[in-house]
Amino acid sequence: MKYLGTDAAADWLALAHSDLDAAALLADGQPHLACDHAEQAAEKALKALYVARSVYFPFVHALGQLIDGLVDAYPDLEPLRVAATTLTLYEVHTRYIQLGTGLNPLKEFKPAHAGQALDDARRIVATCDQIYGTLVLAERTGPAPAPE
Repeated sequence: MKYLGTDAAADWLALAHSDLDAAALLADGQPHLACDHAEQAAEKALKALYVARSVYFPFVHALGQLIDGLVDAYPDLEPLRVAATTLTLYEVHTRYIQLGTGLNPLKEFKPAHAGQALDDARRIVATCDQIYGTLVLAERTGPAPAPE
């Protein structure tokens, strides 16, 4: 049996919140790691919406691409596209020294970067939480009655 549906999505959202907590703890002392956890929080929250709909998500880290597959059903995600694109940059650049440029995450990322990444991730996770709540409510109460 595949692990999909709203119960599985709740687990994905719990992981997203765990990453948000980690990002907050690391923001001042290890901002590069905080940025990475912020990106992961947003990614897991977006993937939770695919799981809630019992749809397999694309195996990508590009948050804009994840939004592309959801925005028709959930237009509230559209205003988060810029934040998602910025967070996507942190997926690799915060974890590795860039061979071509020598960019070193230990030197380049400051608490201000972590603060912005955390704010962006919190907005995305909060929006996904709201959408998830709507899905669970609809699942429990059934579809809305047709207008008369």
